[in-house]
Amino acid sequence: MSGLRVYSTSVTGSREVSIKSQQSEVTRILDGKRIQYQLVDISQDNALRDEMRALAGNPKATPPQIVNGDQYCGDYELFVEAVEQNTLQEFLNQACPEFPCWTPSPHSPQPSTGHEGPFDQLPVIPILTLESLPKSRPLLLPPL
Repeated sequence: MSGLRVYSTSVTGSREVSIKSQQSEVTRILDGKRIQYQLVDISQDNALRDEMRALAGNPKATPPQIVNGDQYCGDYELFVEAVEQNTLQEFLNQACPEFPCWTPSPHSPQPSTGHEGPFDQLPVIPILTLESLPKSRPLLLPPL
């Protein structure tokens, strides 16, 4: 399989409420950063659960688990740590350094050379001053 995958489950027990909140936080962050991913529901097939655990290298691994291609990225704790340390791109793309999974909106400006980071891609908005506004004549209204 290729691309970024988030292994999740739609079925959790009452003691596993944190799994649902962790899954929601991972998908909310990825959606907010416009990072494309595939959500893989392991509750649909035991083979998917076994695949997730094999990729994680842990026979008791629980969702959410993040994988890029065949490269295991990490679990929820590692994901949150990468977000907090502002290293999410590196965390998600350790198997593909060209960042093919990082797909900004088609309306986003192209990154400028020599800069890195999402804020460097924002458009520059000029500052308006009285001097920069076009000169016009006052509007004369007829008497009422």
